[in-house]
Parts: sequence; C-alpha cells; structure tokens
Amino acid sequence: MNTGPAPVAAPSWGSFRDPDGRVALSLDGAILRSLTPNGQARATQVAGLRTVQRLQDQGQWIGAEFSETAPLHLIHPRVFFPSYPHEWPVAMLQRAAALTLEANRELLEEGWELKDATPTNVLFEGTRPVFVDFLSPVQREPAQLGWRAYGQFARTFLIPLFLHIHRKIPLRWLYLAHRDGIAPDVALPILRPVLKFHPVAFGLITLPAWLGRRAGQDPKPEQPEGSSPEVATTITRRILKGLTRRLGRLAPPAPQASTWSDYQDRGSSYTAEGLAAKTAFIAQALETTRPATVLDLGCNTGKFSKLAAQAGARVVALDADPECVNRLFLEADAEGLDIQPLVADLGRPSPCLGWNYREEFSLLDRLAGRFEMTFALALVHHLLVRERVPLEGIAAFLAGTTHRHAVLEWVAPKDPQFMKLAGPSAYLYASLEEATFQAALLPHFEIIQTLALPDAQRTLYLVGKH
Repeated sequence: MNTGPAPVAAPSWGSFRDPDGRVALSLDGAILRSLTPNGQARATQVAGLRTVQRLQDQGQWIGAEFSETAPLHLIHPRVFFPSYPHEWPVAMLQRAAALTLEANRELLEEGWELKDATPTNVLFEGTRPVFVDFLSPVQREPAQLGWRAYGQFARTFLIPLFLHIHRKIPLRWLYLAHRDGIAPDVALPILRPVLKFHPVAFGLITLPAWLGRRAGQDPKPEQPEGSSPEVATTITRRILKGLTRRLGRLAPPAPQASTWSDYQDRGSSYTAEGLAAKTAFIAQALETTRPATVLDLGCNTGKFSKLAAQAGARVVALDADPECVNRLFLEADAEGLDIQPLVADLGRPSPCLGWNYREEFSLLDRLAGRFEMTFALALVHHLLVRERVPLEGIAAFLAGTTHRHAVLEWVAPKDPQFMKLAGPSAYLYASLEEATFQAALLPHFEIIQTLALPDAQRTLYLVGKH
C-alpha cells in the first residue's frame, strides 16, 4: 500500500550496514528505510512472500508501506519501546531466536532464506517478538545446501544462551562486550572441561574451535554439481530442524530464587495490611489518572506492573535483577499482559552504542518523556544509598521520564531495609527527613496525594508534573 511523500530523515540516528537500505528516524517519528535500486526490487518481492504476510498478520514481522514519490522508500511503524539484547532476560532472547528460526524455516519452503540472523533483527511489543529487518530475506541459490547465516545464528544466539545457562554469565556482559556474537574459540576457554563434551556444546563450540573456525569465516553454503533443488532443500530443512532442537535444549530454566525475587512477599518491609494499603493506593492512582503508558522503575517481579497493565496501560518494567525480570516476562506472556520487562541498572544505564554512538539509543534517551506515569516504588533509597545520587538528581531524573504523573515511595532512614542497605554508612542519613524529599520534588511536581503506610516507615506519593 502506498502512502504520502516520504518524510525527511533526521540525521541524528540510523542504521547503515545493509547495503540495500539505510534506516533512519524521520522527523515525524516514523521509521524510514531508503532503498537502493536493488533494494527496491527486493523489497517488492519480500512484501509478496507468504511467510512475511503471515507473520505480519500475527504482528511478528514489521509492517511496511511504500512511498509514492521517487526515490522509493519504505515507511515502517515505530515500535513502542525499542530494546536491545543486553537488556533482555534469557526467556526474551530465546523467544527472539525461536522467531528467527520459524521465519527461516518458512522462507525455505518459498525458496528464500534470511541472509543474517542476529538478535538485533528483533524488537518486542510487550512480550511479542517482532522481526524488523525487512530486507533480510534473499532468494536461495539453486541446489544450495545449508543456510548462509548458520554460523552467525550460532554465535549471536546459541553460544550466548549456552554460556548464560551453563556458566551463569550475564547476558548483559556478553552482548555489551561482543556485538557480533561469541566465536567458538572465544567460548571454549570459558567452559569447564566436562562442559566441552556437553551434547550441545561439543557441536556448537568445542568441535568448531578445534577445527579452527573463527567468527566471520563461515563457509559459503555449498552447491554440489549435479545435486537437485529438492535434495538441497531436504538437507537444509534437516539442518534447521537440528538448530531448532539445539535451541529447545537451551530453553530458559524455571525462574530461580534471587536476592529480590520474593521481596514483596517476605514480610520484612510490609505487613499484610501495609501491602494491601499500598496496592489500593496505586490502583486508585491508576483509576484516577488513567495513564496509557506506564514505566515501572525497580519493578521487582512486577506486582504493580501487572496492576497497571490490567488497568489498560502499556508497561515497560525495569529491574537490575535478571531473575525477577525473567519471571515477569514469562508470567506477563502467559497472562497476555502488555508488559515489556527489561534488565536495567539505573545506576549504570545502557549507553549509546555503535558508530559515532548513533546506532543504538541509550536507555536514558529512550526513557525521556516517553510515559504518562512513572512508578518509583521502594527505589529512591536504593539510588540515594547505593549510588549516592542526591535527592535533587533523583527527582529530576524521575520528572524526565514522565509527562503527566508519578507514584513514588519514600522510605525513611529508620526503615529496617534502608538501614540494612546503608550498613556502616547509615549515620550519613540520620538527619535526612521526608521534608527534604518533598523539597526535591517541588521544582518538578505538585503533590496530589500522600499515604503513610501502616506499620512502616514508608509514604506513598501521587504527584503531577508542573
């Protein structure tokens, strides 16, 4: 379907690595993909593929409209909140890998395949993965054996998953340090001796490393003389089935307990009466303000993210604990809630990445002014104590994330959790009063409502932007 004239692209951000089409954020907020003559022809073919049309109907392949004016452009809808693999919990990475394999298996039946296979080809709408590299499909060569992106899929999906699950290496470390994935010879020294012969690791890491293969040196798919397209397709189908089997063996484990995963239910911070009062206050704030979008900072396992989603809001939930985030992703997906949970440490937020720092936005860039309501529940004292951020800086940051309201929680220095967090430094906060917190808020917010929680040194605030 054609649309109006192609909008002008903003030069401040974009992707330029595909030789057939560059992507930029247009001035009106759409995603604009400029196309070379070859890219124009291929885009037209891709748009007609059954696989692409089916996945688009299911919301798992990015939509695209062709501009009416020359040169031809593609205009894509903007994904609500773009995120990157270094911010994903393990279940999210596995879901992106499964979509990549599903698309490639179906394309094979049409004589096409994905020319590349990386997590950055996938974004998420809530818990739903969306393939966004529209020009990735290419026609296969006659009688081609194998998949040209096989090695890349292994390096960027399977090996990081294996190292995370079996060596407990955080995905954040792996993806921030290795943009193009983990080569087998890099992964091999990380494995314990017994893991080198694990059924998945041996074929994925150990044997390729022993044979001397390195990232970027994948063999070109073969086209043996005299082989038929039917035989080649059958063999390639088996190869993809094998990758699917390996991915299944790397399915995320059941959510594990962590330091913060049972925080809400432990009873050390809230009595049953106090937690009920907190829940009622937040539910009433949602009912009164009816935000369409909510940011839950320090979401833990998502009790209040779910409350917001059930009230009709689109939610992005952040927490530094990967186990909490992974649990929330699985539960939100099972319950059909529009929540995108991400692993993020607000004291060390994701930076801008890529050439000239313009290929991937920083977390703070993506959060700025994006939401109608921000939750900062049992969070302020963590930033104050652990990160030593002044209250004025915390208030300014929170104000920058919302353009309407926020629900905040003040935890007094006498609170047992505050004292535990501060440890030997508790004396630094002995004179800190709630009035100081209120004074930090007032340049940015008006205080609409407060509630002192029963049997706790905690106060909830509903505030509105000036």
